[in-house]
Amino acid sequence: MATKSIHHHKFIVSDLGRSIAFYRDLLGFELIQEVERSGLPEYDTIIGHKDIHLKIAMLRLPDQSLIALLEYLNPPGQTRPLESYFVGASALSLVVDDVWADHERLGRAGAKFISAPTDIVREGKRVATACYVLDPDGISIELYEIPEEPGK
Repeated sequence: MATKSIHHHKFIVSDLGRSIAFYRDLLGFELIQEVERSGLPEYDTIIGHKDIHLKIAMLRLPDQSLIALLEYLNPPGQTRPLESYFVGASALSLVVDDVWADHERLGRAGAKFISAPTDIVREGKRVATACYVLDPDGISIELYEIPEEPGK
C-alpha cells in the first residue's frame, strides 16, 4: 500500500451545530460544507449499517488540514465514556502560537481543560508547551506550542 496523505480526521458528535460553533468560533476552523446525507447505499456499505442518515460538516485550517464532524441520526448516535487510555481513542493536536493565551481565551468562553499548559521536556530541553481542551462532547484536542528556539 502506498499511503499518500491524510484527507481528513472524523469526529462523531452529538450536536452538529454546537460542535461547528466550537471548532469554527473557538478553534479557528473554517466551515466549508454542512450537509445532511441519507438514502445512499454506498454509505450503508462502507459504514456497515442500513439506512444511514447523517449530518456532516467539513472544516479546514489555513494549511488546508480538514476535519469532518458527523452527527448520526440513524442509527442514533450514542455517547460513552471517553478516556485517553481507551484503545481506539485519538486526539487531534493543533499547533498554536501561544498556548497560554489560548488557554485563557478558551477558558473564558467556557471550555474545559484536562490541565493548564505544561512544558514538555526531552533530554533537559523544552520541546513544546501543551494542554488538552475538551470539545462539547468531551473529545480531547491538544493545543501544542512549539518554541521558536527549541530547548529554551
